[in-house]
Amino acid sequence: MTHPRTHHLPGSSGAAGDLTQPDLSWLDGELVVTEKLDGGLLTFTRDAIHGRSPGDDARPWDRPAKALWAMTSHRIPDDWRVCGESMWARRGIAYSDLPGVFIVFGIWDETDTLLGWDDTVDWARRLELPVVPVLYRGGSISEARAAWAGCRTPRNSEGYVVRAAGRIPAAEFAVKVLAWVHAEHKRVPEPDDFAVNEFA
Repeated sequence: MTHPRTHHLPGSSGAAGDLTQPDLSWLDGELVVTEKLDGGLLTFTRDAIHGRSPGDDARPWDRPAKALWAMTSHRIPDDWRVCGESMWARRGIAYSDLPGVFIVFGIWDETDTLLGWDDTVDWARRLELPVVPVLYRGGSISEARAAWAGCRTPRNSEGYVVRAAGRIPAAEFAVKVLAWVHAEHKRVPEPDDFAVNEFA
């Protein structure tokens, strides 16, 4: 399965031509806001590791994540997908305290449904994989933005992702998982000379 593209929140100054989602009618329930890490999308399944879609092979700078997948894959249920950021190679932001070379932001079950956040954290722990930092949990989109601005800056963070706290069927992903990226974030298509991030 191909990982769906994340639409941007209205006002995401770094959208740069990406799709923006104007329908925010669902924002009346519990939200989970996580940091948008500046990495490369990877998907772990029981049988394979790939980029955004099957056949999109991991790049040379994903070797540390591939080694981690080899130690983890046997614990992933059949037809599940564990999606995260490959963080070994440095891109636009130089990180200094990352918890791992692959950081989970979502897990899909065999029904093509994104697990609720609490179940995502539970399964990541079972797989011994870190999850993206949670910046806010509550019901206010304005408080979500303030939470990011209160602990991150354009210099050390790409932005944040807002998602519904509960389960999200694939058909609702484009509405219920949205990103905000600041205008100063520079897109780096490929890591530069294999500079690496630092890990905690």
